[in-house]
Amino acid sequence: MLRFRLNVKLFATCLIFSIHIAFGQQIEERVDVELVQVDLIATDSKGRLVHDLTAGDFVLKENGKVRSITHFYNSAVEESRYPLAMSFLVDTSFSMHEKVAGLTRIGVAVQAAELVMTQLKTDDQIELIEFNNKPDAIVPFTSDMESVREKFKTLDFREANTAMRDAILFALERIQGRPGRNIIVIFSDGMDSASKSIEEDVVEAMRKSDATFIAFYSEFARLNVPGGAMTGSSNTNRILIRAGEDTMRMFTEMSGGEFFSFTKEHELLMALENFRSFVKGQYTLAYPPSSQERSGWRKIKIECKRKGIKLKYREGYWAP
Repeated sequence: MLRFRLNVKLFATCLIFSIHIAFGQQIEERVDVELVQVDLIATDSKGRLVHDLTAGDFVLKENGKVRSITHFYNSAVEESRYPLAMSFLVDTSFSMHEKVAGLTRIGVAVQAAELVMTQLKTDDQIELIEFNNKPDAIVPFTSDMESVREKFKTLDFREANTAMRDAILFALERIQGRPGRNIIVIFSDGMDSASKSIEEDVVEAMRKSDATFIAFYSEFARLNVPGGAMTGSSNTNRILIRAGEDTMRMFTEMSGGEFFSFTKEHELLMALENFRSFVKGQYTLAYPPSSQERSGWRKIKIECKRKGIKLKYREGYWAP
């Protein structure tokens, strides 16, 4: 479960009620309200984002039972925009040094971050995490975008392996409970060669988080990774590469996020624009969870009453 802070974050927040009584005395009572937060995007039959939906356009079910949507935000509209906490995870291992579509992977991350930072508000925050052998939060969550830009300039590739799963767990732990929409953006080839954690650890952590996962995937241009990370036949190496891609795709699908892959400049430009539109076009719904259900995994299903609309959102949540 997550904590909902009205106008700030979802899943258990404190609402303050002021009660005026005799003699002008004021008593404040703190009441915990548990709500489930779901961030989603809506597209039409041509794949274009739809920005004019209202709470009444959605039917939300938890474990097959309809739940009432009590809070609704449309981040494409300034008046109902929901705050954002975004973590950028940049793979700086040696395998990422080659250029794709005219840019290094760090260059791609800089371009993506700049697109988002130009549209952020004062209540939004960004964190920058570098990872190779292990993750490191080189810029903790901040609203100071200049400090993020300066740190991006210091990033460089290293003769190191890749601890991608550890980096994702690190980012999930740091973003958990932060106000607003939580988005984790990773720039990697998906090849994990150094993590202490396993894939199941990441899946479990993602199911306990409301973070949306977005991936900018870059495949090896050549199989020339240092340190023997890629060994054996080219067919075996290709299987390992595909496994890395499949893992990143799975994480994005689980969380209702997006997977961007590119090899040419026009594909990269389209991916960057779609990323910007995704962040700006999210809806946020909140509802009280069923008190009749047992603890554990609860499936979320959301339908749109408007015909031809496709929704993308996280598949469920873990109720304690």
